[in-house]
Amino acid sequence: MSNEVELKLAVSPDFAEFLSQALSGLNVISQQTIFLGNSYYDSTDGFFAAHKMGLRIRRENDDFTLTLKTDGKVAGGLHIRPEYNVPLAENKADLTELVTRYDLDKSWLQLSLQAIFSTDFQRRLWLVEQGGTVIEVALDQGEIVAGEKREPICEVEFELKQGKITDLLRFVASLTLENGVRLSSASKAQRGYRLVAGKMPSAQDWLERWKDFLQSSQNMPKPLQKLTALFQFEQDLIEETVNLGADFFAQNFLRTVERVGAFFNLYHFYSENGKLLESAVNEQIESGRLHREDDLMLRLLDSHSRLLAAMKEIIRFHSETKDNAKAMAKLLELLHSAQYVHRMLDLILLTLNEND
Repeated sequence: MSNEVELKLAVSPDFAEFLSQALSGLNVISQQTIFLGNSYYDSTDGFFAAHKMGLRIRRENDDFTLTLKTDGKVAGGLHIRPEYNVPLAENKADLTELVTRYDLDKSWLQLSLQAIFSTDFQRRLWLVEQGGTVIEVALDQGEIVAGEKREPICEVEFELKQGKITDLLRFVASLTLENGVRLSSASKAQRGYRLVAGKMPSAQDWLERWKDFLQSSQNMPKPLQKLTALFQFEQDLIEETVNLGADFFAQNFLRTVERVGAFFNLYHFYSENGKLLESAVNEQIESGRLHREDDLMLRLLDSHSRLLAAMKEIIRFHSETKDNAKAMAKLLELLHSAQYVHRMLDLILLTLNEND
């Protein structure tokens, strides 16, 4: 068993050429292109999905690997999760070796497994070394298939092979990214299960969730704890908004007002609570996880100011035009900007736990 640590970006199809150029000036140890076929399995009663695990067989050429990914931690697009791997002699979902080698629950051997969906994609790989840190950069392009339903895959994973998580974050932050990208907290397995279900995620009441955050944050003694909860709120809000899509909000004026208002509340709170940010930064400096010369706080203060101004403009536009679709398109464009990615990387770095 090992912990997989990776940062995931959802990107546009034309990102491949940009990425290749961005990495060309770095110390690329090796690079290759491979095709990966993956079948995901579960029991008839959805045991692995219910326990937030993913079980897959990956085929690379004539080799088969059974992998179990268990529930871990996701912060923005940073994924940290335990992973179990065993080679298979054939393309058959047999848990015997997995359970035996890692001393897992033997009752799993009684599970009746069936293929649920597949993810098939081309992977372009670059292994990059920088100052002792080794990072595998993987551009995946393909599709998720569940019966007759299909969903495209176009994402970049930065996996830490050697070094610290802070090194991984600073590496991605050093890249001059294009617009049309965002940090993604959804794994391929999660997206596959969502495709199988065939249901649009339900929209939460973010006004109530905001009230809950404000109330619960009063009982958080440390600034870093409060900021981490705020960041989690933002992650969840972004992921749901992107998954629902502009069309969902375009159908209803109040729905758009509420969603734009949720982001306004968020950025207004960030802007009005600069002391919270300063205290969290100082807490991380005292722990040795941040350096005093790092201008992270100034970058975040500037980004919060710009985001608040952008939300005020979207609110003005929506109020004057009543155009739900264009207002949401403006919001989604903001969430998919390179500047937003860099801001989220700063927040991950700031809220990173010392035990990560």
